[in-house]
Amino acid sequence: MIHIIRAWLDIIFPPSAHELILRHFLPVNFQKFYRPQKKDDVQVLSNYHISAVQAAVIACKFENNQHAARLLNTLLYTWLIELPKKKTVLISIPLSRKRLKKRGFNQVERVMEKLPILPFPCTVCHNLLFRPNDTKPQTSLNRKDRLTNMREAFSINQKQLEKIKNCPRVIICDDVLTTGATLKAAKATLLPHLSPESELLCVAFAH
Repeated sequence: MIHIIRAWLDIIFPPSAHELILRHFLPVNFQKFYRPQKKDDVQVLSNYHISAVQAAVIACKFENNQHAARLLNTLLYTWLIELPKKKTVLISIPLSRKRLKKRGFNQVERVMEKLPILPFPCTVCHNLLFRPNDTKPQTSLNRKDRLTNMREAFSINQKQLEKIKNCPRVIICDDVLTTGATLKAAKATLLPHLSPESELLCVAFAH
């Protein structure tokens, strides 16, 4: 009966190719794509060339697919629970106002919002970093232009600094690592506002 209902729904609301791929995965079996590695001082959680991972990133980013966000959340959670237990603040890479208005959501925030309870205090902070200007999408640029495009791309919301004051660990999260220019720029913006004892990490869901 469920299959019949699904078939009718697919006729009325045709699913995207990415949604069809992800339909076969639950968080528990999507976890097999957790393949952590370090790239240019960034912790990468999986390989973007895995079709299911690529589908999850695209569906989450451009289709606001909640199931895709839950699957990517599995990768983030698996990595977080392996870290030493200490108070943590998670910060998402922000979109410009123009891009956020057009898309309606921040895909990295969608993933972070679905985190289960962790064995240490963990706060999600969405408004600490912001983009004062509407930079060009990184995907449309070559490596050299991506690095230039990210110069002074981020600013700090002074009203939110209290949230990271004396925090032992701060983690900046992004969806995909390419040249690393985005995370590098975000890290450079945030670092001067952290105490010397704070640990600042960067993580991307895929590379």
